[in-house]
Amino acid sequence: MRLTALPPVRRAVPLQRGNPAARASMERFFGNRKITLYASGTAALAQAIANCAARSATSDPEVILPAYGCPDLVAACAHASVYPRLVDVASSHWSYDLEALQSSLSPHTVAVVAVNLLGLGDGAAELTGLCRDRRIPLIQDSAQHLPREPIDWPGDYLILSFGRGKPMNLLHGGALIAPTEDSRTLPVRPAHYTGRDRLLASRAAALAFNFLTRPHVYRVFSALPGTGLGEVTYQPLTEAALLPEEAWSQVGTAFELYRQRPSYRRDIWASAIEEWSPLGIAALHCPGSALPAEPLRLALLAPNRAARDLLVNTFNRYGLGASRFYGTDLPGVAGIPDGVKRQGPFPNANSLASRLFTLPTHHLVTDDSVRSARDSVEAWHHSQMPPLIEERK
Repeated sequence: MRLTALPPVRRAVPLQRGNPAARASMERFFGNRKITLYASGTAALAQAIANCAARSATSDPEVILPAYGCPDLVAACAHASVYPRLVDVASSHWSYDLEALQSSLSPHTVAVVAVNLLGLGDGAAELTGLCRDRRIPLIQDSAQHLPREPIDWPGDYLILSFGRGKPMNLLHGGALIAPTEDSRTLPVRPAHYTGRDRLLASRAAALAFNFLTRPHVYRVFSALPGTGLGEVTYQPLTEAALLPEEAWSQVGTAFELYRQRPSYRRDIWASAIEEWSPLGIAALHCPGSALPAEPLRLALLAPNRAARDLLVNTFNRYGLGASRFYGTDLPGVAGIPDGVKRQGPFPNANSLASRLFTLPTHHLVTDDSVRSARDSVEAWHHSQMPPLIEERK
């Protein structure tokens, strides 16, 4: 067992701020769309959903969500007073089950949320035609992916998150990127920091995070009770607060630094992935999207739940930062509202939740880390081989 441990994700919080041109640069990056900063990505998503509901004539609005995902998706719907209609995911890759999606659309559907899982892709190109034919807005939830070069965003709304563990890590905040002409917004809390927001935006919080996620320190910190690391529970969104103008000093500058300094890399795992494929360990992918060069985490599928759990436990004995990620479909998340808990079953989402695990891709992953992971998989593979039967004398 090692005395160090890799955090599952890790990009240091930038300490620089105050570039006056950074905001305009960020707006140009997103095609001169309107960018509004919120206290969290969840708050930004709640506002996008509320906007979509305001554009609809239905009195019973519903939003389509994938049945596997972050429970904050549900929290955003609840805050916007829109019913979350879950749809199963595809059986062999990351996207919606299109047949299930089409059968779930109704006159009450006010939006479809396309989630970019760990940078794999969100299937938006495939969903755009379907949504436009039915005049349903498409929301691209890109909380887990932020490209460093401009790309085409076909959705009506785009959501970013700057929270802990996200691509551009500021410990708090998010953004709603909307068409410039969109003016349908519901009342939000006046733009000022809460005490928590002010703390998370502080230099002290940034220094603390950067220190606690160093491998030697993280080994101790992650073992402490009550930290909540790795727990997946439903947390209601109490308010969708805007961030004040002064937040741009941090956000805009951090975005410029993010574009200049890559933090995640998939290529360090390339040989291991190729070696593990014949053993039934496959990389999760999204049709129509190339495997990302800089994923937030490496997303892999084990043959079954037992193999996944054994692999994760073995990896983490070596301090390799493996994770079961959400570990369940949305109806199974602790504390999820009854209206979501009763939906389903979702066999594909359940299968994905039981097989998916992640490995870190940040700059602290070394060749030695990969060798340890390969040794772990080799040990697991040999443990699965049937015992030899002695020949009768």
